[in-house]
Amino acid sequence: MTWRDQLQPASFRGVPFFVRSADTEEGRRGVLHEYPLRDDPFVEDMGRKAGEFTLEAIIVGEDYFPARDALRDALKQPGAGELVHPTLGRMQVALVASVRFVESLTDEGGMARFTLRFTETAENTQPAADTNTAAVTDETADVAEQAAAEEFADVFDVADQPEFVGLNAKELLGEALQTINAVRVGITPDLSVVGEFVNDLSAVGSSLASLITTPATLATRIFGLYAGLRGAIQRPLDALAAMGRLFGYGSKKSPVPTTTPARRVQAANRTAIETLVRRAAVIEAARASARINFSAPATASAPRITYQQAIAMREQLADALEDEAATASVAVFNALMDLRAAVVRDITARGADLPRLVTISMPATLPALVVAYRTFGDTAREAEIVARNPILVRHPGFVPGGVALEVLA
Repeated sequence: MTWRDQLQPASFRGVPFFVRSADTEEGRRGVLHEYPLRDDPFVEDMGRKAGEFTLEAIIVGEDYFPARDALRDALKQPGAGELVHPTLGRMQVALVASVRFVESLTDEGGMARFTLRFTETAENTQPAADTNTAAVTDETADVAEQAAAEEFADVFDVADQPEFVGLNAKELLGEALQTINAVRVGITPDLSVVGEFVNDLSAVGSSLASLITTPATLATRIFGLYAGLRGAIQRPLDALAAMGRLFGYGSKKSPVPTTTPARRVQAANRTAIETLVRRAAVIEAARASARINFSAPATASAPRITYQQAIAMREQLADALEDEAATASVAVFNALMDLRAAVVRDITARGADLPRLVTISMPATLPALVVAYRTFGDTAREAEIVARNPILVRHPGFVPGGVALEVLA
């Protein structure tokens, strides 16, 4: 039997070749631990070692050039490919080293010898990188808060001004504190921390005379009140709604006539205070959105958040941040637009798989249990139907027919 008769067929990415010899390396991965003053070593098993296969591939024949070139092209393609091993069968492998081949144009009618080194591979499922978009939103909000506070400190000023300038600033700040406190009305508080917020609010109000002389500290205390307000509201979704009531904050009083230098300072201070109140609300609303659990199950008092709600939330925050950025300095503009991008990415990513809201209608008044079974084949969704339609469904035993009911698809 000649050496040609001993060649074994194989292929890579469907391109055939012959194999004269095959070298395989397999086993397990271990780490040897040797400890001081101990005679017993320990080998830690790190899992199965990836199989490595070294093949001496041969393309032979009088007209071997097309077959040689086909194998070269297959070996140059990126990624993994299927190797048909002459003795081990089919497997997914990848090249782990450069390919060397030697040609003999006269011996045995023409031949090319390839030295191929493959490693088995599989789909890359672990580890997988995943960006925490909510944490990015929180971090970006910190930057926006710092930039907004610094801009306020640069603009607000009562030093060396007539007394009425400081008194007017105190009055405006007092009104702002009342408005911030008022947005809690009708929202379920977190009783464990709401008292702390009320105390902080009172402390800021009683310290306004000194705080207006230190604008940087004043801005920090205002942002602290918003953080306390968010923490005092039990549900992040309700906190977001509360902050939203302050997006359009502005004095209803007549504009200050800018007829004197003092009046111009007074007008600038009013604008600075109103801007700070709005921007703090928008930035804290962004933080609240990052803390909303989109996957939370529905309860009798809190229906599941829908995809449409998430999109509306995203658009509301994006528009509010863009509006505030439009009148900001360069530093604040960049910080607010970065926060806008972070919010959009976060809500888009975490809300992509939320259920869609659809409408249904029953032909007659039926119990919610029956409606749930007829619509979904699942009586457990009775509470969801009642919670999502509180105005139409006053009692779970009587879901009115002929009206559009909102349910999750």
